[in-house]
Amino acid sequence: MIAGVADTHTAIWHLFDDVRLSKTAGDFIDHAAAAGCGIAVSSISLAAIVYLVEKGRLTPNVYPDVKAALTDIEHVFRKFL
Repeated sequence: MIAGVADTHTAIWHLFDDVRLSKTAGDFIDHAAAAGCGIAVSSISLAAIVYLVEKGRLTPNVYPDVKAALTDIEHVFRKFL
């Protein structure tokens, strides 16, 4: 079951433990994971990450790390088309 949808920054900030992620968002994702639910990450977020990496706004490791999370069946993030 999908508990919610994370936007691009929320997914990145959660994955990399960034302080910019709000406590509310972090708690929601953590509770969803504890309940065995997923958080969807839209395919357009992957395109946005590629764009931001190409523009130098994100480090090159972000895309493969997010992609790995989305392919890990144990991770809270789920690919959403």
